[in-house]
Amino acid sequence: MSRVPAAVHLAVASLNQTVGDWEGNRRRMEQACELARRRGARMLALPEMCVSGYSLGDRVWMRGTIDRSWQAVLDALPSTRGLITFFGLPVSHQGVLYDVEVVAADGKLVGVVPKENLATGDVEYENRWFSGWTRGRVDTFTAPDGSKLPMGSLLFEAKGVGRFAVEVCEDGWKGIRPGTLAALAGAHILVNASASWFVLGKHHIRRQLVTNVSREDHVAYMYASLSGCDATRLIFDGSTFIAVDGQIMAEGPRFVFTDDVSLVDHIADISSIELGRLSEGSWRQQVERFEHGDYGAQPTLVEIDAIFPEAMPPRAEAPYWEIKPPPPLDTSLLWLDRTGVLPGPIAPEELPHVELELALCMGLREYLRKCKIPGVALALSGGRDSSMCAVLYQRVLRYEHPTATADELRALARQRFVTAYLATLHSGDATRTAARELAHQIGAEHLEADIEPTIDLHEQLVSGMLGEALSWKNPSHDIALQNVQARLRGSLIWFVANLRHRLLLTTSNKSEAAVGYATMDGDTAGGLAPIADVPKSLIGPWLSWAMRRHGLDALRHVLETPATAELRPPENAQTDEGDLMPFAVLDRLIYHFAYLGEEPLVMFQRLWPELQDRYGGDPRAFAAHVRKFVRMFCQAQWKRERFAISFRVTAFDLDPKYGFRFPPVQEPFTAELADLDAYIEGLLARDA
Repeated sequence: MSRVPAAVHLAVASLNQTVGDWEGNRRRMEQACELARRRGARMLALPEMCVSGYSLGDRVWMRGTIDRSWQAVLDALPSTRGLITFFGLPVSHQGVLYDVEVVAADGKLVGVVPKENLATGDVEYENRWFSGWTRGRVDTFTAPDGSKLPMGSLLFEAKGVGRFAVEVCEDGWKGIRPGTLAALAGAHILVNASASWFVLGKHHIRRQLVTNVSREDHVAYMYASLSGCDATRLIFDGSTFIAVDGQIMAEGPRFVFTDDVSLVDHIADISSIELGRLSEGSWRQQVERFEHGDYGAQPTLVEIDAIFPEAMPPRAEAPYWEIKPPPPLDTSLLWLDRTGVLPGPIAPEELPHVELELALCMGLREYLRKCKIPGVALALSGGRDSSMCAVLYQRVLRYEHPTATADELRALARQRFVTAYLATLHSGDATRTAARELAHQIGAEHLEADIEPTIDLHEQLVSGMLGEALSWKNPSHDIALQNVQARLRGSLIWFVANLRHRLLLTTSNKSEAAVGYATMDGDTAGGLAPIADVPKSLIGPWLSWAMRRHGLDALRHVLETPATAELRPPENAQTDEGDLMPFAVLDRLIYHFAYLGEEPLVMFQRLWPELQDRYGGDPRAFAAHVRKFVRMFCQAQWKRERFAISFRVTAFDLDPKYGFRFPPVQEPFTAELADLDAYIEGLLARDA
């Protein structure tokens, strides 16, 4: 083993890549290499699948995808002069596809490391395309260009850098990690190349992971991840870390809108890591057991024929009694701090609102930018859902143009954003005012029309065809009379979107999608659903926060109006919660049913203690809502199958393609609801 260097200059980059953008992806990788070299780094970590884009789907089965990915690596190879770099891509080996990291050193390829633990479950589906590598296996890989490289469980060593290893995303999240075995075999540097998608609250878990792994394995841990959306649905916030022996030494910005390459670097004190290993008895014991084969196969060492200049050790830390505690990095969104587009400090309680806004804005912006769509159209009803969509697009423009004045931002909105308020006989002055004021404050081109004559014409035609007068007094006509209004609005806003060459946004939220409280081809009309994974109970609080934080006073009109579809006559006093149930209850039921997988009786038993005061102690009232929810949820699956593309921002979503897969044809929990009814009867009898 060569001498352990005192220090190594490390760099980690986040890249905003696009599936199949071979030239653009290569250019961004080369830009990261140049940035790292300029700062003096000797090792650069890049994200998982950074060559091809992560969200390849079935495109990975096309031979051209494999060949072009490899060619992109060869084309980028000259940019790795003086560096050790990791390129993520799919490869085919012995007729099997693998998700790999190809290691390049000073302009030469030196090895291929496949992913061992595939991410499968929830929105992840890697087992559909890839095979996981068997730990300890080492083969010879024949590349598309005919070159041959060692492939498998590899450990690398280079003069001036020492020993290092790489693991791929999910490998770092498992208890028996390949990186741990590499550390026991002498690696002082571990690289985790990730494509870690965003979920509210996940960043804190990532930071814990990086901190704990670097401490437990006594290593410098380099964590790289993608940024933006490389295809659809999954949003990557661009997390990057360099941690040394339990302390995060560098953390990159997240949600960067103004640059596709973001890099952080740090000179890691390897001598302190080595000292920690030598002085810790339990570490020495683990190394001895590892060398005796107690932990299974050892990684195969690859010696790199290149010499890298050693870095000067970093300045020694101050004594512990002089060290000031660092700020809570969970609330340090560094890109925002630099640009000033979100003025003022971010309080911890604001972080969920900030992250939700940034994630949805990034998803919306990436979809429009990468699909080359010039702007959006929106049916702005004056309600909460469409107002949130409107504000999000206004924030997209702000993040794209952080130095624009308020007037310049409004001018941009006028060019790219068209909204329409489509009034019926049942529309109120409050929602008309709310829509008009919000559109004016944002700067959108705002249109208004009275569509009641069109509705009347449709009703007359259908009444004539059926030979039956239509009336709100007839309960069997109620849904049809409501839906015709929503569908005509959908048709008209599509017309406007087509004429303005804009993408139509649909305003469906998660809560209403769960129970089918949406009109197909009406309020679900559109090509993209920005808030489809946002529960209704979060939308009001977010709007209240956005009103204060961004100075959007027009939102006050929205928040003062009860949530209503305005599809029934005013005397019916229609509200969304009146049609369904309190959204706070509905969202809890969705969570327990779709995420926790609980049956109706279990849901009731777990939620009743905290909800009984809301129902005045009457278990029958809550049980009725449980029954209503289950019935509506099961019956609404066919609607969810047809919803527009959306973005994942919570721990679970209802997208049947990537999230919650539910049968559209099934018996709607009849037996399970009978168990609930029997339980309620027993509960009432006991109380009596």
